Amino acid sequence: MNPTANSDIHEAVVDAISARPYTHRQDVDAGIVAVVTVEADMRFLNATLRSLLTQSVLPGVIVIADATGLTTRSVQTSFEVIHSPAGPAMEVPQAKQVSVQVVRAKGARSFGDAVSKALAAADLDSSTRAVWMLHDDSRPSDNWCLERLLEAWRNASGAGILGCKQCDWGGTQLHDVGMYAGNHAVHSLVVDGEPDQEQYDGRQDVFAVSLAGALVPLSQLRRLKGINHWFTTYSESVDFCRRVCLSGRRVVIVPQAEISHRRARYEGIRTRGGEPLNEESAINPAMTVARSQQRYLYTDIARSAWMVVWLWRLLRSFGMAIAMLFRKKPYEAWVQLCLPWLALTSIAGAMRSRSLVTRQSKVSMSSLQVLTADRQQIKQFHDRRDAFMAQKGLVLLSPLERAHLRIRLMRRWAGALGLAVVCFVAVMLLYWPVFRSLFSDGSLYSNALLPTGASFEQLVQSATTPWVFGSGVGLPAPPTPWLLVLMVASIVTAGHVPAALGLILFAAAPLSALSFWALAGIFTRSDVVRVLGGLLWASTGMMFGWYAQANLPMLTVLVFLPAAFAFVFRAVGMYHTEDPLKPHPSVQAAAISALCFVPVVAAEPQLLLALIVVFLIFLLFVQRKRAALLLIPVPAAFAVAPTILNSIRYADEGFWRQLFGDIMLPSSAQNGSPASLSLLESAQRALGWNPLSGQAVDIAMAVVFIAITILAVASLVLPFALRTSRLMWVVIVCGGVLAMSSSRIAISVDADGVVAGSAQPGMLMMIMGFLACVCLVAGGAVKRFLPLHSSSGEQTTENRLHPLIVFGRAVLAVLLAVCIGIQCWYGLVRHQDEGLNVSGSGLPMVVTDYLESGVDHRVLAVSAQTRNTVNYTVMRTSRGDLIDSSPVERVRLLDGKHDDVDQVLAKACATLLSNPDEQAIADISALGFGGIYVVADTQSDADTVPYEQLSTNIAASDGTQSLVSTDAGSYYRLTLQNADAQNVDTSWQQRTQQSAWRYAWLICLSVILVLYCLVAVPRRRLLAGLEVEA
Repeated sequence: MNPTANSDIHEAVVDAISARPYTHRQDVDAGIVAVVTVEADMRFLNATLRSLLTQSVLPGVIVIADATGLTTRSVQTSFEVIHSPAGPAMEVPQAKQVSVQVVRAKGARSFGDAVSKALAAADLDSSTRAVWMLHDDSRPSDNWCLERLLEAWRNASGAGILGCKQCDWGGTQLHDVGMYAGNHAVHSLVVDGEPDQEQYDGRQDVFAVSLAGALVPLSQLRRLKGINHWFTTYSESVDFCRRVCLSGRRVVIVPQAEISHRRARYEGIRTRGGEPLNEESAINPAMTVARSQQRYLYTDIARSAWMVVWLWRLLRSFGMAIAMLFRKKPYEAWVQLCLPWLALTSIAGAMRSRSLVTRQSKVSMSSLQVLTADRQQIKQFHDRRDAFMAQKGLVLLSPLERAHLRIRLMRRWAGALGLAVVCFVAVMLLYWPVFRSLFSDGSLYSNALLPTGASFEQLVQSATTPWVFGSGVGLPAPPTPWLLVLMVASIVTAGHVPAALGLILFAAAPLSALSFWALAGIFTRSDVVRVLGGLLWASTGMMFGWYAQANLPMLTVLVFLPAAFAFVFRAVGMYHTEDPLKPHPSVQAAAISALCFVPVVAAEPQLLLALIVVFLIFLLFVQRKRAALLLIPVPAAFAVAPTILNSIRYADEGFWRQLFGDIMLPSSAQNGSPASLSLLESAQRALGWNPLSGQAVDIAMAVVFIAITILAVASLVLPFALRTSRLMWVVIVCGGVLAMSSSRIAISVDADGVVAGSAQPGMLMMIMGFLACVCLVAGGAVKRFLPLHSSSGEQTTENRLHPLIVFGRAVLAVLLAVCIGIQCWYGLVRHQDEGLNVSGSGLPMVVTDYLESGVDHRVLAVSAQTRNTVNYTVMRTSRGDLIDSSPVERVRLLDGKHDDVDQVLAKACATLLSNPDEQAIADISALGFGGIYVVADTQSDADTVPYEQLSTNIAASDGTQSLVSTDAGSYYRLTLQNADAQNVDTSWQQRTQQSAWRYAWLICLSVILVLYCLVAVPRRRLLAGLEVEA
């Protein structure tokens, strides 16, 4: 060897030659050349070379094809073998030479291409009869592999290629023992991974064999124009064998010659460029494998049928993609969708390859029935394969283990059911008048939540159209994302939108408790800690006053945020489970997590900013399933895509502020004014908490926060939770930064001044991280399954610290119970009156009928607060509607932007408050309004004067007609125009509804959600998976 060779290959060759045992039982066949292809991944090269050099019959020439390109020119060495036959020596044994050559094979596109380049570059004489092909990761399993191949060659007349039995690297499990043709593909009829019990050793003539370990006569190789590298490493062997069969030669499998094949590239531990990968970073080769199989299919049929086959496979690809999604294989589904289009890019190569096949067609396939698998054989093979794969990942459980898991299952779900019932009953009793009134066809409302009288059709229109219907006659702006959540909830209530509001309010407590119960189960299997953790999380909503305020967006986050993170950890296999089951990564969990993040981000878009940072940092800590982590935020990002794009497009105008708003009405009393606050000050503002007030409830809350913080810090030093605790602290830090940032950003303006963004979403994210760390402190708490035959001595040794651990968990449980009581106490004291009620009133029936008679009908509602102040709003439903609440509109008002319609309405209302004015009525009528409703917002006798003044002025103006007058208000129909002309201009609105961008967004969002739902749908029976998933 010399310095022009690859130093790693040089060392491997030297080591293999040095380790070769000195024996006279080895012989050399000078007519055989062994070609070993080598790439950058040389982890298996030493074992392959050592197995090669210990063969009972050595090839005369060993060619190592260096595909890395580090070998600049061919180098050569040799060693001698002195063969002494068994029995008495009749003559002096002659030394035989074995030449070892390292040749350059840079640029090889496949294994066969590397072999061809090596044969062209090697120094071979005319005595070479056959080529023995080996990958660097395919080694002879024993010392007689080549000898048995040569013996089979001597006994098999007309053999064009001889292949070996393919086993795993350990030599105990089968990959294949030859392959048979069928349906324009090949089938091994051997289940990949089944134990080798010599059950297939009777095979001889087959349709195809693997080129790894194959012995190919050199004359046959040249006559067939070599190996076609266009089929890639995965299918070039079956193409070559197909041409051998069609040329009239035999393809022979020699089961006694066994190859241990690691299949590094096929199993994903080697890149396409030949670089090594570890098991955790393995890549999926499905695209390359499927593409090579498709190339084989097209070249196996006549060119005239290609178009028909392509059309059929195009239609078939959609069905196959759906089937793959049901099997929780999203990448394979993508592969199926891509295959028909990839076929169009390979037409030229397919035509050349088909020509090579037809050129060798001396024998028809009909005469090769013995080498063909029929439909029944293929079906039986698929059934055996599916059964084997179904059992491959299962833990075999004894009856005692099943009984243990069943008991644990019943206890867990009994606790979860009790937890949900307690939470629901508690909230129902606290707000019993509201709960009872929900069944009277009223709409939920509070000081911060508008009521709704919208129909389901109007809700869908508002949720999916980039148009704000309640601003004047309309405003082009992205829809409020949370309306998508309300739309789904309305489907549950059979299209009744007001009932959906009540459903969200009263279902939030039990669902949020179960959500955190699931997240706590990731970190601990202690039933008590999980139940108390769920109660503590549900009571957080009471502490913030979200139930009393009917803060439905934050209740949505409360429900879905813990579940989303729980499934994130399940997606990457980082969770505790019951003994003896083992955690495993799950694509299905990743899909469920992605769907859970959609309502979270739709309710509070500002959380998307923190979640992006969290996921990027998670990628650094998580070693596997990183692609799944990257795909989790996709549905949520598409759900709020109009809001994000609008924020970016008009960022210079401050429209990015809409990300920090939601559908609730912001107020200075709740959110405060923008200010640079510390984390503690942000927490005080979010909770309305003053630790220096001296009140017992504030002091108790301070104690709760201190205790939970200490436990969360302690989780950072736990040796069994180092990585998990750091991940949750990332969530804590991101939530804190978001809370402080939101407190600095102005999102609206009210009578008291500028309103800041809410710090509550960030604070909730922090609290979730803190409570998760508290659950980590409880430890795994996995109840070990102890067989009946376990000795007491073993149990005493293993459970020496068990009493201390149980005592620690009991103390933790008491602390959690105290925290639950304090949080509920604080919520009841601080949020006694937030205006939560059910509105049974609305516009008079005649007004409602008018609004329902046309989608372009509007009524102007006005309310005189004082003699000098008048408020107005545009009505398109019976109640001034929640679905028209828009953060974008509030941001525009913050910047002082008013469109022409708003200015006309404001001037007209102000004029009518002071005196009758026909022109004001004419201006309102010209905008398309059908009437004016004056709200009698009176709480004392003094308040009636502005109302009466405004009503009198409207009635005294020409062009109005009083239709209804009740204690709630008076309605005046505008008569300057006939009824057919009383409609607002909706031309811009209709253009927006018919926009290609809107359809593109809705189609993309729908397709993505359907695809994720297909992956998320469980395949197996629910009860069969609860032992693992709960």
